[in-house]
Amino acid sequence: MDSNVLNEIVEMAEFDPEEIKYIRQHISAELNEKFDDDTLQYIVDVMFEYIEQKDDEEDIILDDVAQYVVAMSKKENMGNFDANEIADIIDADFDFMESEDA
Repeated sequence: MDSNVLNEIVEMAEFDPEEIKYIRQHISAELNEKFDDDTLQYIVDVMFEYIEQKDDEEDIILDDVAQYVVAMSKKENMGNFDANEIADIIDADFDFMESEDA
C-alpha cells in the first residue's frame, strides 16, 4: 500500500467517524480485521469519486462501483482488493447514506 497516496486521501477526506463506525457494524468480523479505518475511508472516497463521475440519470450499480474501487486501488498502489469484499463495504456505506437521508 502506498502510504503517500493513503495519507493524501485521508487528509483531503471528510472523515466521518460515524460513517466508519456504521460500516464496521455492518461488515463481517473478517473484513473488520482486514481493513483499518484509513483504508475504509479510502474506499468510501473512491466510491464517491466514481459516483460524482456519473450522470444524475444513471443508475449506480454496486458491482460497477466495487470494480472501480478495485481498479483504482491497484492503479494507486493501495492494494489488491477483492471485489466482493469491497462490495460488502460499499453496500454498508449505501445503507449508512440511506439512514442519514431518512
